[in-house]
Order: sequence, then structure tokens, then C-alpha cells
Amino acid sequence: MSRTLLHLLPPAGSVALVIAFITYLPAQESGAVPTRDQVQESDTWNVADIFATDEAWETAFTTAQGRLADFARFEGQLGKSGAKLLAGLQLRDEVGLKFDHLYSYAARHRDVDLANSANQSRGQRIEGLYTEFSSATAFMEPEIVAISDKKLAKFVKKEAGLREYSHHLDDLRRQQAHVLSKEQEQIMALAQDITGGPHDGFSMLTNTDFTWGNIVDAQGQDVQMSRSRYSLYMASGDRRVRRDAYQELYVPFQSHLNTLTTLLNAELKVSLFRMKARNYENMLEVALDGPNVPTDVYHNLVKAVNDNLEPLHRWAGIKKRVLGVDELHPYDTYAPLFPEVEKTYTYEEAQALVLAGLEPLGEDILAIVRRAFDERWIDVYENQGKRGGAYSSGTYGVHPYILLNFNGTLDAVFTLAHELGHTMHSYLSAQNQPYIYSDYPTLAAEVASTANEALLMQYLMDNAQSDAEKLSLLQSYVQDIGSTFYRQTRFAEFDLVLHEMVENGEPLTHEALGQLFGETYQRYWGPEMVVDDEERMSWSRIPHYYYNYYMYSYAVAFAASQLIATRIMAEGQPAVDDYLQFLSSGSSLYPIDLLKLAGADMSTPAPIVATTKKMDQLLDQIEEIIARR
Repeated sequence: MSRTLLHLLPPAGSVALVIAFITYLPAQESGAVPTRDQVQESDTWNVADIFATDEAWETAFTTAQGRLADFARFEGQLGKSGAKLLAGLQLRDEVGLKFDHLYSYAARHRDVDLANSANQSRGQRIEGLYTEFSSATAFMEPEIVAISDKKLAKFVKKEAGLREYSHHLDDLRRQQAHVLSKEQEQIMALAQDITGGPHDGFSMLTNTDFTWGNIVDAQGQDVQMSRSRYSLYMASGDRRVRRDAYQELYVPFQSHLNTLTTLLNAELKVSLFRMKARNYENMLEVALDGPNVPTDVYHNLVKAVNDNLEPLHRWAGIKKRVLGVDELHPYDTYAPLFPEVEKTYTYEEAQALVLAGLEPLGEDILAIVRRAFDERWIDVYENQGKRGGAYSSGTYGVHPYILLNFNGTLDAVFTLAHELGHTMHSYLSAQNQPYIYSDYPTLAAEVASTANEALLMQYLMDNAQSDAEKLSLLQSYVQDIGSTFYRQTRFAEFDLVLHEMVENGEPLTHEALGQLFGETYQRYWGPEMVVDDEERMSWSRIPHYYYNYYMYSYAVAFAASQLIATRIMAEGQPAVDDYLQFLSSGSSLYPIDLLKLAGADMSTPAPIVATTKKMDQLLDQIEEIIARR
């Protein structure tokens, strides 16, 4: 239940390639993926900002390990005085911050070279030490929730330093029914090394053990397939390339379906264990009670989207018609409809576009973005053994770090804007909040990222030079709603059904999973879509199914961000000021209240429905332009 290291599960994104010392080449022309030592230092993140050397990390590790013994003197004492309670909380935060730095350094090294055993070792050691930390502090929550309301109020009144912890203390006591005894909390802490096994196994299997063969690209060259290059090939105007890349992607997943099913089952049973151990009625409550998000938010999302699937069905029909195909397949969902305006971008061009798009947010935000570009906060390109996708990870007291696999597509430009949104959020929260509130809750996590995308998209559409370019951008916007809003809701619905099946004792075979995933896919996309066998096994490649009900937050946050971005563009500085307050508030409020600061009330389904209507309006524009061409 501790907040420390809650940021360990970053979301996924998109990809790319660089050949150092030679030139920058598009992935489809470069052949083999480069090794880490072939990447230019200027295109890598500077992990020395956390610890200057591995030796410095080892020294800090030893120091942090030694501090664990200090907690013993507070056991049985937290309820005796406000001074004791404050000192215990401050010690926990001090040690927790040291652990965050240790983990961030280890994770940043590990994620750019997953096959490196030294990197793996550091990560495993800090995760093991964090288990010891959790065990050493297991007495704290039971002791705090045992303090009577009257006594705690006296503590806070007498000890001024405790006022900073008021929201945190209230939050702990809100969850009183689910906090266990000291001995039980120690067992839960000891179980952490085991409960992370399914996620670790999935990550290692898919990032390091899987290998892919070659496909022939649009230029007729043999190129190595990789999970990181998938998004590039899915955006190809050559349908044969899309189909071949799509089919090749699933080859290792197909041959490991039993193992992947076992890993997912194990992850779901971990959630079931937590549900039963902490006395919750269902696993959704476990996931949403921590941040205090009403379960109605999740159910409202799924119901409202299912009631408004017509825009996605309409989009499938337009896509099929414009592509001129007899059947629409999943590998067509990201096909460019207007190839005459296909563009690629250098990383420098992407930086310039992002800065221009974010201008409405003002100079304070732009200064943070420039620092990220200039001070090596970003690891830019793909290399062998590097973790796929993209993420931003906050590091309190240092600065956030961004992992990219930049490939020069428009999607890659938007991924840069997306991760910079997380970085802005992490940076401002850390600058304006104490450590205890410096993280932000999951539901708020995807707001800044998708608001950045909305602002960038509006800038690009406002500056489109032709109908063809406007059409291309409208397609990108519609696909963004399809992938970040509809797709993530579809994943969230599938996630909900999986958990309910496990709660009901129903077996999860890969056949059952495939059938359920395929049926859900068909319902969302409608009758125009032909669901291939590969798509039925797509559940097996989604890392977020190991993140405990994470995906609903993408869709809810996307809907919130559309409202916020629209308000910023319409109202200017007053809306920006509200938004900056939201970005600077960390977890000092509950998620629904945080979003209200920026003008988004997610306690009702209205913003969800508004997003579906927005997609319909964009489709109207697409059809109007097509009609006059």
C-alpha cells in the first residue's frame, strides 16, 4: 500500500532506429538493429544525473540497506505522540527517496540493454531490497490506522509538520478495512518478489527471447522484423508489407501461446490473492480503491463507449471504401488513406513541431521541454536489447527520463509529444509538492500526454497547406481516437471480463482468450472488419494486462484531455492557469478532484459521449473534403 515506487509500470508507445557514426537511416533501409555501443551518446539519456558511476550506485545501495534497521525504533511508537509519528513518516520518505534513485538508475540502464546481466542484476537487487523495505515498514500502516480520530487530530494540531501529511493520513484511514495486521503486512511485503514474476517473465520473454524473421519492405529489400518496428510497417502504404509484417509479428507469440497463457493466468491469480488477502469484494475494487476512483467511472466508460460504437463502425466503412478493398483486415487499421502526403521527420524536425504545437501552454512549459531536449533527458533510438515502446519516468530530486524508439513517422512525433506531457506533469509535481505527493495517480497520468497530442494536432491542422494534408491529419486524429479511446476501452472491457472469469473460477485457456478477444474486436469494429486469427491472439502481446486494470485510465484521461485542450485553445490564460495547477498538484488530491481543477468532471459519462461525438464531427470533415476532391 506504500506510495514508494508506484511509478514502476510505465505505459507503452512507439519506435525507431539510428546507425551511429554513419548516418540516420529509415528503419526499412537499415537492415539489422544497431547495438547499444553504435548509438551516439547525444541520443542517449544521461543516467549520470542520478549517480555518476556504478560505484556511486553501489555505495548508495549499501547506505540505503543500512537505514532499514532505523525503522525498528519506531515500531510500537507511532501512536504515542505526534513527534514520533512525524519522525517515522519522515524516515520512510527519506529512505523511500533513496530507493527511488537506486531503482531509477538501475531501470534506466536495464531498459536500454535488457540482455546485459549486470543491468539485470542491479534491477533484481533493488527490487529485492525494496521487499526488505516494505517488510521493515509493514508495521506503520496498521499502527497509523489504529490511532483514534480524536488522538490523531490532537497530534496534527500539536505537531505542525504533520499537517503536510494530512491528506496522506486521511487516505490511509479511508482504507482502514483493508490494512492488515503487522504480521500479515510483513507477509504481503515478502510476497512482492514472487508477485512480480508474471510481469517479469512476460517482459523477458517478449523483449529478449523472442526473435523474428525478415520481411521484404516496399523497396524490395529484406529487413529484419521486430516488435519495435511494427508500427512503422503498419503505416506502410503497401498492403502486402502491412500483411507480412502483421503475420510475422505474431510468429513467436503463436509458438509460445501456452507459456503466455500461463503467465497471464499467474498475473490474474496475483490480483485474486490481493483481493482475498485485503478483504475486497472484487479485483476491480482492489485496483481502484488505492487511488480512490469510484468503480462507476470504469463501468460508465465501458457502457458509454458500447452505446456509442457507431463512429468506429463508420470509420471502418470509410476506410474500406477509400482503400478500395473487398475486405477490411486488422492490418489495414493504420493504413494511410492519402499516401500523396506521407511524410517522414527527422528527430530535430519532430522537436520543432512539438515546441510549436505546445506554444499555447506558455513559456514555463516550453522551457521544460527545451531542457528535456538539451540536457539528455531522452533516449531516442532503437538498439538491440532495448525495451520496446516508449515511456516517461519521473525521478524526484533529479528530472524525468523519456524512453523512445523514434522512427521518423508522424506517430513517432506524437509519441514524443505524448511522453513530454508525462515529463511536464512529473517535473511540475516534483517542483511543487513534497515527496509524499510528488507522484500522480494513474487516472490523471495520461491527461497531460494526450492533451499535448491534441494541441499538436490542432497546430498541424491549422497550418495544413492543402486538402490532402488536412485529410491526412484528420485521419491521424480519428485514428488517435480509435487507438487511445476506443481501443483502450476495448482492452479495459476485456480486462474486466478476464478478472471476473477468474473470480468465478472459470478456466482461461488460450482458446477461450482468443475467442473472447476476437468477439470483442468484432463488436467494436463492426461488420466491415474481418477478424484474422492473428488478431484473436493479440491479447498475448499487450504488456498492460500485467499492470492491474491500467488501460481504462488511457480512455478516461483521453476524454478529459480533449475537454482541457479545447478549453485552453478557447479561453487562453485562465484555462492554462487551471491546467498548470492540475499539473503541479501531484497526488495531493484524489484523481476525480484533480481533474476538476483543470475543468474535466469525469464523475459522469458526459465527457466520454462528447469524445464519440468529436470523432463523428471529424468524420464529417473527412467526408466533406473527399466529396469535393
